[in-house]
Amino acid sequence: MAIKMDYDSKGKLLTEKVELVPEGTGLVEGKVTLITGATLGIGLAMATLFAQHRAKVIITGIEEEIGKYNAQFLRDCGCEVTYYNANAFYRNEIHDLFEEIRKTYGRIDILINSAGYNIPAHFMEATESQYRQLMGIHGLAHVYTLQEAIPMMQKQGGGVVLEFGSKSSDRPGDYDPFYCMAKAGVKLMSKSLNMEFGPDNIRINCICPGPTITGMTQDNDGNIVPAFAKGGPVLKQTSLRKIAMPIDIAKAALIICSDYAGYVAGLTYNVDGGIVI
Repeated sequence: MAIKMDYDSKGKLLTEKVELVPEGTGLVEGKVTLITGATLGIGLAMATLFAQHRAKVIITGIEEEIGKYNAQFLRDCGCEVTYYNANAFYRNEIHDLFEEIRKTYGRIDILINSAGYNIPAHFMEATESQYRQLMGIHGLAHVYTLQEAIPMMQKQGGGVVLEFGSKSSDRPGDYDPFYCMAKAGVKLMSKSLNMEFGPDNIRINCICPGPTITGMTQDNDGNIVPAFAKGGPVLKQTSLRKIAMPIDIAKAALIICSDYAGYVAGLTYNVDGGIVI
């Protein structure tokens, strides 16, 4: 079964027009928002939704052609979106990214660390390279952005951080030992950081998405892989008996990062259709 996505096989947005909410009603209006890994999937859905709510959005990723195309498309719709090519694995590239943010905006209000991927493997066949890659993208890559963003937030009097964990940190899947380890670390790190930087008016929360339809769960023809299809084992894990679309996760992220959740800190949100209960 094929699922119609908001972007094509290369990641370019297919939506004809993105409508902004009326001025003065945006939930994150005027907020300088950095979203890592935002050229595809959930990251792109968040970038689009936050831009619709009039945030000043910076998206990063290594898919430069896609990132530039989508940023320009959203700007043509009236959104304020900038793409910056930065590989989260490299501290110097993240530092250069934040230098550009400091120069252009002078502040950072919201940081969303959503960059990530998985390399499924049987534990006894898993390699050191796979371990280093997964711990790097879900560990050090988050550290690099946090160590740049937090001092800026302290100086300006506060900010919001949203870390991305996974349902796998509570309900591990087959062949995911390193991914589960990394995502569990993200969840606990966010709680620890909140204890340290909460007094600086920095809210740090973690969102743990469940199964979501993205490019990683579809074949080249847009068909859902068997495990995620109707009647498949993944669908049966959810008490809602449905798989999320990227926009479902983006909507939750928008509320968590908005002032409506201004007294919410140090929490983990399982946006998974009722898998982790």
